[in-house]
Amino acid sequence: MSDTAKTLCFVALAAISLIAAFLPGTSNNDYDFQSEVGKSLNQFDVEDAKRLRIVSFDPETAATREFEIAEEDDLWTIPSKQGYPADAVKQMAEAATCLIDREVLRIAAQDASQHVELGLIDPTSSNLDIEAAGAGTRVSLTNIDDAPLADMIIGKEVPDSEGQRYVRNADQDVAYVVNLQTDALTTRFEDWIEKDLLKLNPLDIRQVHIKDYSAEFQPVLTQSGIRLQPSWDHRGELELIYDDDESKWTAKRLQEFDTEKGDFVEFTLDEKETLNEDALRELRNGLDDLEIVDVERKPSGLSADLKAGGDFVKNQEAQSSLIARGFAPLPASDGGDLDILSSEGEITCTLADGVEYVLRFGNLQMQSDTGSDTQSSGDGEETDDGIHRYLFLMARYNDSMIERPELAELPELPAEPSDSTTENDTTALETAETEEDETASDESEVEQDSEAPAPDNEETADGAGEDAKSETLIEGEESGEAKDSELSKIIAERKAIEDENQRLLEEYQKKVDAAKQTVKELNERFGDWYYVIDNKVYNQIHLGRDDVIQVEEDEEAETDGEAAPAAGLPGLPNLPVSP
Repeated sequence: MSDTAKTLCFVALAAISLIAAFLPGTSNNDYDFQSEVGKSLNQFDVEDAKRLRIVSFDPETAATREFEIAEEDDLWTIPSKQGYPADAVKQMAEAATCLIDREVLRIAAQDASQHVELGLIDPTSSNLDIEAAGAGTRVSLTNIDDAPLADMIIGKEVPDSEGQRYVRNADQDVAYVVNLQTDALTTRFEDWIEKDLLKLNPLDIRQVHIKDYSAEFQPVLTQSGIRLQPSWDHRGELELIYDDDESKWTAKRLQEFDTEKGDFVEFTLDEKETLNEDALRELRNGLDDLEIVDVERKPSGLSADLKAGGDFVKNQEAQSSLIARGFAPLPASDGGDLDILSSEGEITCTLADGVEYVLRFGNLQMQSDTGSDTQSSGDGEETDDGIHRYLFLMARYNDSMIERPELAELPELPAEPSDSTTENDTTALETAETEEDETASDESEVEQDSEAPAPDNEETADGAGEDAKSETLIEGEESGEAKDSELSKIIAERKAIEDENQRLLEEYQKKVDAAKQTVKELNERFGDWYYVIDNKVYNQIHLGRDDVIQVEEDEEAETDGEAAPAAGLPGLPNLPVSP
């Protein structure tokens, strides 16, 4: 190396040392760190927080966990969960609030020498393997332009000081003590989403159809290539109806699989068998409380009703995604697009409003790290090491649940109804004049045939004729008015019935449209995701015959084999009994 090059290197190192001496967070004996006491960290507006990133280190698995939530186009999603929709408005505000204006209570350390002891090691640090015991939780907040609002390492709790923690800015070494509650800085996936998966009222459940089976999918070579063929373990199908008026379940259809016939056969409950109301009550409660613990994005290619189209079948990666989780596309019974078969049966739950949920149960997901940290920021919550199961969920409309209205029949109109009810007077007059002409004609014929003498004078005859004409006109008017009054009543009655029928039809159509809209919205929410549920919930809602049907125990059988009670008093010899 030339002298010039060496000189430049020394100058560069000196410059770097000089700059480092003035950077915040470096050891500088001339800086009065106590002047930081009383100042506030992280000053920003809650509304400005649009992205939150939390990184922590799990010493049990020696793995870094990352959770991120962000708002884009007025929609909160979880980027760390492939963009799953988040219910985060309130939670985000609480998370941002707990970081704002943290007053420095005292200085805990002026350099990095105590970071391990205080739990302030950056979990994203490359030296984490060596100093894992001192890893903290890094929390970063940015605004809509991704500019930083806060970037802190949150360490251990301060001993004997409730609510106080060691913290430091990610780009500084100086450690502070502040009041900080970390409950809102949770990385639990379920804390940031709509946990109520089905959003149903258990009191609205009217039917349950349980398909109790297991299936293994095996590749089989056919003329058209390799196809999946299920190996079935059919057990039974149970269709149950809940009577809301009597608050009890009844069996609509019960079937069990006959291995000899290779088909389902129907059976009925005998006199000692009843439906297990307790188990069915737990089933309803389980559907009401169904919560998800994790999600995974499905492959694209499923139709709007979550059936598999032709393009999906040709996609080997998409099929592998299904099979790995316990699902497979098979020919649908209606001859349309391929349906989805699940490895551990399914249950259909129908509500009173016609909305129907189809829950298909897949393989177990046996792992402690589902990608969402169940550990709160900081240091203390246990992770969830439970057994989970994949769930394929869809909704559909059942048109048999909304009763079609019975429309009232319209009363018949008279054989020759008047053209308009507004021409009553004219009609009555025309009727009267017709009757008058007929009467006059009749009278003329009568006069011609009669041998009675003519009136004494013409005036008398004319007067009698006028009186007869007047009486005929009056009678005609009264008759016409009576007919038109009856017709008006019939027309008014028909109009009222038509209006009521139309009201019933519109009310029915509103219910149908509302149910179909709900189904559409549900499938839009379900369509992109495999859900993961606790296996305990699966056992609660996926019942078999032995769970649903209980056998009443025979009281006589219970006493069989029991010793007869000894006569006399305990501890005393038996005395003879007098006859």
